[in-house]
Amino acid sequence: MYSWKLSKLRFNKSKEEKNNKEKENESEKGHDINRTKSPSLFHFHHEKKNNSEESGLEGRSAVESDADRETVITKNPEHHTSNAHDTDFASHLTDNSTSNEETKHQEQFSANNEENKQPSDTSSNIGLMTIKIYSGSDFILPFSLTSNKQILAKLMSSGAPPPGEDSLDIDDITSKLSKLNIVSDNNSPYEELITGDKCTDIVPATIKLPGSETLNPLLYFTIEFDNTVATIEPEYGTIRNPVFNKISSFDVTRKLSSLKIDVFARIPSILLPSTVWQKEASAEDEKVSQLLSKINSNQDIHIDSFELPLSLFINSAANVRLYNHHWVNLKDGFGKLNLSIDYRPSRNKPLSIDDFDLLKVIGKGSFGKVMQVRKKDTKNIYALKAIKKSYIISKSEVTHTLAERTVLSRVNCPFIVPLKFSFQSPEKLYLVLAFINGGELFYHLQKEGRFDLSRSRFYTAELLCALETLHNLNVIYRDLKPENILLDYQGHITLCDFGLCKLNMKDDDKTDTFCGTPEYLAPELLLGQGYSKEVDWWTLGVLLYEMLTGLPPYYDEDVPKMYKKILKEPLRFPEGFDSDAKDLLIGLLSRDPKRRLGYNGADEIKNHPFFYNLSWKRLWMKGYISPYKPPVTNSSDTSNFDQEFTREKPIDSVVDEFLSNSVQQQFGGWTYVGNEQLGSPAT
Repeated sequence: MYSWKLSKLRFNKSKEEKNNKEKENESEKGHDINRTKSPSLFHFHHEKKNNSEESGLEGRSAVESDADRETVITKNPEHHTSNAHDTDFASHLTDNSTSNEETKHQEQFSANNEENKQPSDTSSNIGLMTIKIYSGSDFILPFSLTSNKQILAKLMSSGAPPPGEDSLDIDDITSKLSKLNIVSDNNSPYEELITGDKCTDIVPATIKLPGSETLNPLLYFTIEFDNTVATIEPEYGTIRNPVFNKISSFDVTRKLSSLKIDVFARIPSILLPSTVWQKEASAEDEKVSQLLSKINSNQDIHIDSFELPLSLFINSAANVRLYNHHWVNLKDGFGKLNLSIDYRPSRNKPLSIDDFDLLKVIGKGSFGKVMQVRKKDTKNIYALKAIKKSYIISKSEVTHTLAERTVLSRVNCPFIVPLKFSFQSPEKLYLVLAFINGGELFYHLQKEGRFDLSRSRFYTAELLCALETLHNLNVIYRDLKPENILLDYQGHITLCDFGLCKLNMKDDDKTDTFCGTPEYLAPELLLGQGYSKEVDWWTLGVLLYEMLTGLPPYYDEDVPKMYKKILKEPLRFPEGFDSDAKDLLIGLLSRDPKRRLGYNGADEIKNHPFFYNLSWKRLWMKGYISPYKPPVTNSSDTSNFDQEFTREKPIDSVVDEFLSNSVQQQFGGWTYVGNEQLGSPAT
């Protein structure tokens, strides 16, 4: 069973509670090192010890000490004042348990990141984008298919008929088969084939299996905008000329400059030529080899893609047509699509729970629950996290909760889970995030033991981009591990869980909070010497080592012994370890942060030979095909979630707890509907 989690909120004990617990057991230090996967979706780190008996949660946990609060050591302190635009959010980042300096750094984050926003204009920050897909044309395949007329006739007769017709014309099928352009192939001179540019004329775009009324597409594509994905399947036609006539809507909360379309095919393996031909073709073309391998494994294959530019900065309240029956050619020339795109700006109106249909429970914790939801107007699927205000008040976590929400709303990176909306009621806070359903990297790594070099490099490169984005915003992540990494429907990584990130950390700043997960803690953190962004490069090295070997480099079930290994034991590699990977890991796992690869910025790591021939621009655009695509049937698939949760009836439970106006004021900057914080407290 897959598991999945969104950005986790870690709620720590109050100072008094922690002091009492430390008196009870000085040695525990709150480290849960169990490598067994939790049956739950979330590893909520409520306390400084393994809390599995109380919460039903197991697995590796993060730790946080230093009297629960962070001290920022600033070599050259610079104090910034938030501007008027920031005050409706930043002024509420206060908490009785939080120091003035911590609050000041939260305010700085809001102010400092104004420069990272999109250009300002007078138009609305949110809107609705509607994409109409009419048809496709000239789709071809990059390989040949069999010319077996018996197989082809059966396949063609199962194709979906046009509207108003009960079945396909058999005479037409027979006529097409008789006119097939059959050729001999150099790889198999005695085998007659249909070339990839001709076979799509006769292969249906959608078929109906015997005894089933369900349409099964042999060609489909996905539209991705701001990590929200819509799957578009044809109604009828052939693969060469599919007819779609489909409409998809997207909530626009960030005005991104493009959307991405990927085209996939689901080719039955029975249509492939002989194994002799496949072997010869695979030897000649590595890309064809990969495609044939996926088809023989009953996997969908990626045909082509393209990035479609968007201009959403519109000074109009009316509907605007961005593209009108526009033909878009795929990047590699394997076909084209006809579409229209409309954009309608809308008012920044705060949402409520009534704007969503509750579909399934996908996670629970003492803070509340996480549900799969469908937004009623656009029908888009999201993940909604409901957080009890009384809980975070009792745990003195208001400031950290608001700070996490700030990071999610500000960050614009294809490899970080985006915040779509946030709103509140008098009793609860709500986060609406992209629904990522390909499973945790932890699950996949545990299932397979380790990853090959190509797959490990792919994940490491995308994670490097995510961490670089955070560092450019002066944010340290501090808790990189497989449990905090999700795979999307295509197999790209999505970083989540910002409960331990540290804001406003400039290059010369250090903090000394003891937090993270034991296996991944950097030496300078263990020594209490103060640390900066370089701790993230250490954890990236630990994760890469774990992906390649199956375990972190200094792992030991005895936590104190593991800490000693991290500080003193030599870095060892298995026999036959890749030389470039070894050199990269030696750099990332340098115990001296000033000598660590990445000390002078992420480009140091990007330029390492391990990433030779990698186009970082193409990677950022998700232009590389993931080495592994999770078995996700569609954008609403919840099969990767624990049935313990999905079987539960999704309801927004009633909380009968009164919070005073002064307490409610602390949540005044929570609401988010797109590039703005509407700072009125709940009533």
